[in-house]
Amino acid sequence: MSEAQQIVKPVLPFKNLAAALLFSVFLGPVGLLYASTVGGIIMIVLGFVVASSMLPVPIILVWLGSCVWSVVAVNRYNKNKR
Repeated sequence: MSEAQQIVKPVLPFKNLAAALLFSVFLGPVGLLYASTVGGIIMIVLGFVVASSMLPVPIILVWLGSCVWSVVAVNRYNKNKR
């Protein structure tokens, strides 16, 4: 294969850790969708279930869990792109 015929793989950009954390802090489980689509869907469903209990502590735990999951997901995504 000559140089002109080399296959070039598209490089996906890194995800911004600060943006992921801000999205999840202000939007909760919906903000997690930036970092992890599957994680966002899981936490949104879990958030609806927990919010229906009307208990403040579990709601806060779901919100904080979304923030942590967001940071972990972005770190893992960026590590795999190196």
